[in-house]
Amino acid sequence: MPSGVETGLADRRAELLVLLRRSERSKRIINALQGDYLVKRVSSTSALRATLFVQGSDLLLVDSLAQGQEDMAQFCRNIRLTSSVAIIALIDTEDPEAHIEVLEAGADECFPKTLSIREIKVRISGLMRRMRLSHAAGSLSGVLRFSGWSIDPHRRLVTDPSGQTVDLTTAEFDLLWAFCRNSGKPLSRHQLLGFTRAGAAGPLERSIDVHVSRLRRKIEFNPRRPIMLRTVRLGGYIFTPRVEGLTDQSDRSDG
Repeated sequence: MPSGVETGLADRRAELLVLLRRSERSKRIINALQGDYLVKRVSSTSALRATLFVQGSDLLLVDSLAQGQEDMAQFCRNIRLTSSVAIIALIDTEDPEAHIEVLEAGADECFPKTLSIREIKVRISGLMRRMRLSHAAGSLSGVLRFSGWSIDPHRRLVTDPSGQTVDLTTAEFDLLWAFCRNSGKPLSRHQLLGFTRAGAAGPLERSIDVHVSRLRRKIEFNPRRPIMLRTVRLGGYIFTPRVEGLTDQSDRSDG
């Protein structure tokens, strides 16, 4: 039963849980995806939450919700209360600020509904490819530790110094994993975009800032004055803690 990203993702077809308004375009999107993924369509947010709770999923593809229901940002916030499943959000506007708001609320990808079906498929493929690569990298590596924290790539779990599990989204986990494997090395936004999207074209490198900001709120004592995850002048970030568990240079990402 998948719940976000489970072990074995590389060995099976990924499962997509889809909530789209009924239209001919929605049918074409689903038809385009069914050859590569196990697609399950639901008709309401309540059905989506029930299915996610009972069966899990690898990814949610969600259209702007029907009038009278929660907006996309609130939907993402509510999902993030209980799940780290990857979320791709389709919204009605191309306004970058609206995209940032949805990303800040917990989405892994956000793009306008006007995007071509071919590009939607490419975006989903890129996110899935990155998830598989992350799983493959985890299968070759053990638990890493830094400043009392630990990150387990096999179970995709992060625990704080008190031993409590900290829930991270797919993008947040992959960023932290990349930072741990490149501790002390400045990473540009472009590099980090690659770590979280596996080469798929992203609408905004600025989305990295959103994910980093969310990650800081979860791992820093004072997110306004970060110590572990610092901004690099002229762009990018650097992870400062000493990381234990990297056996040699082959354990590090190429960046």
